[in-house]
Amino acid sequence: MPRRLLGRLLPMLQRSYGGMSIKGRLLLLAGILFLPCVGLIAYVIASLAQSADDSIRRGLSYAAQTISGAVDAELRRYIALAEVLAKSPELSAADLTDFEAEARRVGAVSGDGWIIVSDVDGHLLLNTVSAPGKPLGERTPEGRRSQDRAFRSGRPSISDIFTGPNSGAWVATVDIPVFKDGKPFRCLSIAMPESNYTRLLAQQQLPADWLVGIMDESGRYITRIPKNATSTGQLASAGWRAHASVDGIAEFTSIEGDRVINANAHPQLSGWTVGVGIKQGAFTQAISSTVKTATIAATTICGLALLLAAAIAASIARPLGSIAVRNSIPGEAAASDPPEVRALNARLAAAERAQAESARILQENFRMLAKARDDASRSAEQLRLAAKYGRLGTFIWDGKSNTSHWSAEIEELYGLAPGTFPGTYDDWLALVHPEDRARADRDNRKALISGELDSEWRVPLPDGSVRWIEARARMLSGEGSSDLQMIGVNIDVTAAKEADRRRELLVHELAHRVKNSLAVVQSLAHQLLPRQDVKVRDFISRLHALATVHTSLAENDWQGADLAALIQSQVAPFASTPDQLVIHGPTILVPVELTTQLALVVHEMACNASKYGALSTPDGHVNVSWSLGADVLHVRWQESGGPPAREPPVVGFGSRLLTRTVRHLQRSFGETGLTCQFDMPWLETLGQGPAAAVGEAT
Repeated sequence: MPRRLLGRLLPMLQRSYGGMSIKGRLLLLAGILFLPCVGLIAYVIASLAQSADDSIRRGLSYAAQTISGAVDAELRRYIALAEVLAKSPELSAADLTDFEAEARRVGAVSGDGWIIVSDVDGHLLLNTVSAPGKPLGERTPEGRRSQDRAFRSGRPSISDIFTGPNSGAWVATVDIPVFKDGKPFRCLSIAMPESNYTRLLAQQQLPADWLVGIMDESGRYITRIPKNATSTGQLASAGWRAHASVDGIAEFTSIEGDRVINANAHPQLSGWTVGVGIKQGAFTQAISSTVKTATIAATTICGLALLLAAAIAASIARPLGSIAVRNSIPGEAAASDPPEVRALNARLAAAERAQAESARILQENFRMLAKARDDASRSAEQLRLAAKYGRLGTFIWDGKSNTSHWSAEIEELYGLAPGTFPGTYDDWLALVHPEDRARADRDNRKALISGELDSEWRVPLPDGSVRWIEARARMLSGEGSSDLQMIGVNIDVTAAKEADRRRELLVHELAHRVKNSLAVVQSLAHQLLPRQDVKVRDFISRLHALATVHTSLAENDWQGADLAALIQSQVAPFASTPDQLVIHGPTILVPVELTTQLALVVHEMACNASKYGALSTPDGHVNVSWSLGADVLHVRWQESGGPPAREPPVVGFGSRLLTRTVRHLQRSFGETGLTCQFDMPWLETLGQGPAAAVGEAT
C-alpha cells in the first residue's frame, strides 16, 4: 500500500515542479537552504536558556559563599573581643566587681552585644544587660550546650539561637572557656543579637526576588530576608533542614509552600548554615524571558531573510524572463521546456551542483560559528561575573594614540558613568588622589621601561569617600616603538585596606592594654608586697622582662623580635658594664610564638648569673652564641671570670622553667663557671604557649 501511494505521489510532484516558474523554483530553493538556519537558531536559543540557568545557579552559590564569609567575619570580631576579656586577671577573682566594671566599659565601646560570666554548672555570675543586684538564674539549655562544648574542646564555641532569660531578646552566644589550674573554672560569653545578622543580610544588596536566610545547628531561623511567614527561632522548612549539610545547589519546598532552588554555604566558625534561594517560578520566568527575547529576535531575522529571498528571486526571475524572449541558443532540456530555458539548462545544472556544495560548506560554517559563539558567550559571561563580583575592571592603553579604553566596570570603580571616561592619560591622572598622583605617575612611566605595572593608589569618589585601587598590567610590543600597548586590570582593594587598618588598630589597642596591665601589676606589686623580699624582687624583675619583650614586639609590629636585641635587653639590667655580655650568631628574627618563652629563659639565666655566677662580679663575662638548625635553635650560654659554679641544692623557678621550655638541656657546673646548652623548637607549632610554660614552672 505505501509503495503504490508513493508511486502516485511522485509523478504528481514532478508535474507540479515542472509547472513552477523560475521565481517559484528559486523561492523553493531558498526555503530548503533556510531550514538548516532555523535548526541552528533553535540550537542557539536552547544554549542561551542553558547558559541563563547555569548563570543563576552560579550566582546563588557565589552569594551564599560571600554571606558565609561575612558571617565568619562577624563571629571573628566577637571571638577576638571575648578572648581579650578572657585573659583579664580579674576574671579569675572570687569577686567579679572589678571585672564587671571592665566588661561594662567594653560593652559600651563595642556598641552591641553584652557580656555574660557563668560557672561550670551553668549558674550565671554576671550579665551586663541586667541591672546590678538582680537575680540572674541559670543559662538556657542552648547556652549550656555551647558552654559544655567549649570546655570539652578548649576552643571558642558558637551557640544556637535562643531567647535570653534576662534580656528577652533573641541571641546567640560566643562562649570562651576559662581554665584555672588546668581545670574548667568559668565560661565568658558575649551575647550577639539576631538583629546584627539581619542587618548583615540587608547589606548584601541581593535581587529582590531572592530568599536569604541563616539557620542554626538545630534547624531554626536566626534571620531571614524577606521575613514573610517566618520569625527568629522558628523551625526552618523541612526541605532546608533535610539539605542543611549539603554544600551547593538543592531543590525543596520553602516554608511558604513554594518550590525553591537553594544554594547552601557553611561558615567555618560555627555549625550554622547560610542559604540563598529563588522561587522556581521566578527562576523559570528569568530563563523564559531570555528565551522569549531570543525567539523574537530569531523570528524577526527569519522573516526578514524570507522577504529578502523573495526579493532576490524576483530580481533573478526578471532577467531570465528577458532571456527567454531574446535567447534562441538551443540546449539540453526536456521536450516540455521552452527553447530559451534549454539554452541555460546546462549552466544551471552546473550552478546547481556548485550551490549544493556551497550549502554544505555554509552549513558547516554555521555549525562552527555557532560553537565559537557559544564558547565566546560562555567565556564572556564568566569574565563579566568575575569582574562584577571581584570588583575589577580592564583597560587597554594604546601607545600610538596615547589613549586608553576602559571597561564599564573600571569606570564604575573611579565613580564615572559608563562611557564617560575621555580616554587620555592626563584625564586618568586627574582622577587619582592628589597625594598619590606623583607616585602613580612614576610607577606607570617605569612600567613603560620594565614592561610590568604593579602599583596602587587612592581615588576620591563623588560621594566624598575614597577607594583604593590596585593596578596590574603588562606591556605588549608591536613592530615599532609607537605600536606599544598596555593591557591590565584595576582592582578595588578598599575592603582589604580597611581590614588591614582595623587589624592594626586592634593590635595597637591590645598592645596598649597589655602594657597597661603589666604596668598596673608592677605598681600593685611595688605598693602591696614587701620590697625587701627576694621573691618579690624576682617577681617584679620577671614582670619587667615580660614588659621588655612586649615593647620589642610592639615596635616590630608583632612580626617577631631580633634575637641579639632580645638577649641584650634581658641581660643588660644585670650587667655592670656592656662589656660583660658577648654575643655572636647569625641575624635571626624570633617568631612571636617563641619570643616570650626565650626571653623568660634568658632572663632567669641572667638573674641567676647576677646572684651566683659571672655577673655577680665586675670581672665576670657571659658569652652567648647560637645557630639555627633544620627545626631547632641551638643556644650556648658560657660564663667565665666569676665564682665557681655549683649545682643548686633546690630546684627553683629558673630550673623548672628551663626543663619545661627547652629541649636537650645540658648544664655543666665547673670551676670556671656555668656552661649551659639547649635547643628551642623552631618551625613546628608549639603545644603550649608562654603562659602554660610559666604556669608549669611555678
